[in-house]
Amino acid sequence: MSGAPSPFPGFSTPAMDAVWTAGSRVSALLEFEAALALALADAGVAPPGEAEAAAAACRRGVADPEGILMSTWESGTPLIALLDVVRNSLAGDDERRWVHHGATSQDAIDTAHVLLARSALEIVDDSLAGISRTLAALAETHRTQPHMGRTFLQAARPTTFGRRAAGWLEPFLRHLGRIRDARHDLAVQLGGPVGDLAGYGTAGESVVRALAARLSLQAPTLSWHADRSRIWALVEAVAGPVRWGAKVALDLALLSGSDVEEVALRSGASSSMPGKRNPIDPVRALAAADAFRGAAAMITEAPPSELDRGLGTWHVEWYALPLVFGTASAALEAVGRSLDSLQVDADAMASLVPPDQIPEVPGTDIDRVLALFDEMVGRG
Repeated sequence: MSGAPSPFPGFSTPAMDAVWTAGSRVSALLEFEAALALALADAGVAPPGEAEAAAAACRRGVADPEGILMSTWESGTPLIALLDVVRNSLAGDDERRWVHHGATSQDAIDTAHVLLARSALEIVDDSLAGISRTLAALAETHRTQPHMGRTFLQAARPTTFGRRAAGWLEPFLRHLGRIRDARHDLAVQLGGPVGDLAGYGTAGESVVRALAARLSLQAPTLSWHADRSRIWALVEAVAGPVRWGAKVALDLALLSGSDVEEVALRSGASSSMPGKRNPIDPVRALAAADAFRGAAAMITEAPPSELDRGLGTWHVEWYALPLVFGTASAALEAVGRSLDSLQVDADAMASLVPPDQIPEVPGTDIDRVLALFDEMVGRG
């Protein structure tokens, strides 16, 4: 459970890195354990005072989260070392017995990942909202700017740059909706050793509902230890805007090319050719999107889990999820920086459109996209 989501600078962002530090990951495990102790009291399984003492011990945290995670492959789970610290901080067995009561390591780790993913999705949401604001302004400002449409990289029919910007914007808005749905659908994990809640007797369903309420997550119908489709769906929700962001970055790089120069972007530098204007932000977006695909494949293309717990196929998520979110945040940040630096050369665009082919633009399709933008993001 490494806390380092990015193997090289630029393939994550500081905000996303902060979500997946060792301290954050151990804190999420402890958040689960504290909420579970209190949920046991809510469901009438544990005495409230003893449950609160157990929860308070979890909330105190640990001094060495890196050490907790480093212990993982001594026993196969970080929970052994973590629970030792928590239980040793309690005075009596009455309180200790409610720490991790009825749960298994996968319950804590899966729920911790869900909690961390919720924070990561908020960062993705913010990035998409920022990109959308920039594109909405471009669509409005350049709605009548003549611009040559291209198919198969060849000049086709004239359109407007505002229409192109609206065409970039609308998929981002759809993906933003899916990100928000994914945030809403995040579910707690609780099942015990084989997923049947046997440790809670007839109170199992009540404990799950109480735990979900404590963590502001959904309560699943059944535990999902061997059903990784919830994590697959989470990754796919993030994949959508990353894929589309790569397309927009590629378009911007092509339109800024030295043989086109309809737009200008913030440029990088060449070590051998002074003055060369490399489109460095689209380059980063495309590289991060490529890295994202590899990280996502570790999860979405993993073999099915064996029986009631995956034999390594679950464990790879501990490594891959931070990479998924880190590379996604890098790709979207780079798209946003590309658009923020964008300068439109109206004369260059117009020069490629014959005067008798300047389009008459009713603008209704642009207005529909902007109406959707106003509904989902707003211009404030």
